[in-house]
Amino acid sequence: MSQNLVDDFYALTSLISPEQVSRYLFAQGWDLVDSREGLLEEWAEPVTLNGEDGPEIHLLPINGHYRDFARRFVEFLKAVADYYGIDAHELSHRLRLGDTDVLLFRISGGQNSHDSVGLDEADGVLRVAQRMLKLSARYTASPGKEFTGRMKPEAREYIEKNVTLGHTRRGSFVFPILSGARMGRGVEGLFARRVVENLAIGLHCVTSIAEDIHPAVSDEFTPLVIALADSVHDLSRVSGLQVVDISFRWAPGRGVPRHVPDAALILESATIRQLGMTGPRVKEILRGNHDERFVAATQTELMETPVTSPAPTLPSGEFAEIRGAVVALQIDDRKISDWGTRYSIVIRSGSRDAALDVQIPVSQNNYELATEARNRGIAVTAVGRLLRGNSGHILEGEVIFNDELRR
Repeated sequence: MSQNLVDDFYALTSLISPEQVSRYLFAQGWDLVDSREGLLEEWAEPVTLNGEDGPEIHLLPINGHYRDFARRFVEFLKAVADYYGIDAHELSHRLRLGDTDVLLFRISGGQNSHDSVGLDEADGVLRVAQRMLKLSARYTASPGKEFTGRMKPEAREYIEKNVTLGHTRRGSFVFPILSGARMGRGVEGLFARRVVENLAIGLHCVTSIAEDIHPAVSDEFTPLVIALADSVHDLSRVSGLQVVDISFRWAPGRGVPRHVPDAALILESATIRQLGMTGPRVKEILRGNHDERFVAATQTELMETPVTSPAPTLPSGEFAEIRGAVVALQIDDRKISDWGTRYSIVIRSGSRDAALDVQIPVSQNNYELATEARNRGIAVTAVGRLLRGNSGHILEGEVIFNDELRR
């Protein structure tokens, strides 16, 4: 390792904590083999499907008072960077975006343009990316509405203040578009996550159409898919563009969303041209008589469709913020297929005369935090989509705990 590279990783140790690295690795699918609280952790690299050998195991030092802490921390950071094939700058960028989702557009102009990408190509791709995010923000704020007229305030503020262009490595023609970097973990942060989720689901529906797969899409979601198909077709007007690779890097601090396809989208020139179909043609594919059961499908049925036939995961509920005491803790394995988790909690909000009990699916870690909150009488806050069903109120979102519970 050259001295310059060593210095880059040593500089990282003053910016990044071992705890940030640990959260990132967990979100990226690394396996925590051993943990000695306050001392060290041992992490195994994610197992690849075709890997013949066992995964490499790396030691992450936690105690900064150790004499050789800096050296061992640098060795660990270098191992993580080598695994992903990135440098210290890119690793730092990834680790510090704990609550930020990233939409990546990787472009290629063909065999003779590996050293550069034309300005027209770059400008064309960025214009399409911007339009896609605006469409998804409009849909998230007003499902089922037309994409015309003034944006709702939350969508306009998201686009104007919370969508930025990230840094990338020299020689890598990737546009990282950051979603929600400044929005925190409240209602605004959840809105930013929903925008990117809807965009990911919609784009996978679009590529399914190009592959002559008829995805299951609700009537409410269809206008977004049609508009995104038009946006993808706009890429055909970018001179010299051969391939666009679109992928999503989900924020480690928020976890990987459920029921959202995770595979990268590879859009070649032939696929892009094929999507030059009119709106009525897309409607015919999405709502055609070839499979009428899709039109009448319930929300639960849509969530259970395979990755090749993605469907919108967000019901037509309103964003809400609920604060109150944890009054119930539930573990039910029957809910895993619907919620992706067996754990849920119930928060009681409001006065004694007008109390509202809301059930929220949570992760195991948040279930344990909720247990402590109930035992200590500490109120918690939940934000997300509030659904009203026969069995009561359910909120799909996230729970925000006081800092004292996280220590």
